[in-house]
Amino acid sequence: MLARLKNNFYLAMLSLVGLIITLCVTPYGIYRLLSGNTIVGVADLAMVLVSICCVLFAWRTNNTKGPGLVMAAVFCIGAILVCINLGIDGVFWVYPFIVFIFLLVSPLKALLMLLLSLLVLVSYALLNPGQIFASPFQLVSFTVTCFVTSLFAYVFAYRTQTQREALKVLATTDSLTGAANRRTLDEALITAINQHKKHGTEFGLMLLDLDFFKQINDNYGHKTGDNVLSDLVPILKKMVRQRDTVFRFGGEEFVVLLADIKQADLAKLADKIRLGVNALLSLPDGKKLTTSIGIAVLQDAESWESWLHRADIALYQAKNQGRNKVVLAE
Repeated sequence: MLARLKNNFYLAMLSLVGLIITLCVTPYGIYRLLSGNTIVGVADLAMVLVSICCVLFAWRTNNTKGPGLVMAAVFCIGAILVCINLGIDGVFWVYPFIVFIFLLVSPLKALLMLLLSLLVLVSYALLNPGQIFASPFQLVSFTVTCFVTSLFAYVFAYRTQTQREALKVLATTDSLTGAANRRTLDEALITAINQHKKHGTEFGLMLLDLDFFKQINDNYGHKTGDNVLSDLVPILKKMVRQRDTVFRFGGEEFVVLLADIKQADLAKLADKIRLGVNALLSLPDGKKLTTSIGIAVLQDAESWESWLHRADIALYQAKNQGRNKVVLAE
């Protein structure tokens, strides 16, 4: 449980908001019902019930976007109803809801939802003077402070989101080539194993290695070697499907993970890549490069370590057979 919260920011925020709403709003909802304020009591308890259902759904499905959007919408509607029925006493709840909504949905969606809610409240207050705010000064003060708070919350949330996305890229991408890194490969293989067990999805794996890469570094320099690796990744990505992923396994070795592919199609695609690399990848002096490829189809009840190891053995066999070959793992 703690690991999921640590690795999934939005699930953690959704759970936190749900817990706070449940603990803080439930007593108010019960009190409002007992004191005869049915509308506010029902609104409070509805927000609590929706929050609990959304959090449980997110935990079960690992989908946080839908539940977050539902909770944010219900909070906006609930805040409006509370303000209309409680007057100035309900306005104080608007400010924590501003924070909650920015934790539940994207910054732009949160800002638009809050501005729309503010427009509804201000319009209602203008049409019904004295029901929410005692004076025009209170209305203007609320409008300005709510707008400023939402604006600064948007700036902070947007900045936080961009930094989090940048950190995610750094954590999952090989800095030299732009391919996914080894850590991401391990996670992707585990996910593939789980999908194969649950849904029977067929997966294929290619482990490819540039032939005589050490000689490139020795004869042309490491800068040229780095350029060759950087040029290889776009070639691979263009030759596979958009849903397939290219990983840098280490050094001059790369892995391509492919879903919904049969063994015969995997072999054809691997040979197409072998020919494509030879045609499109070259050294500064025009010398063409070749690659050796080991391929393996995921077997039933196989671990990802065994799957990757079989592809590695097939690559080793391709090297021993003279390089520039595709070998299917047994």
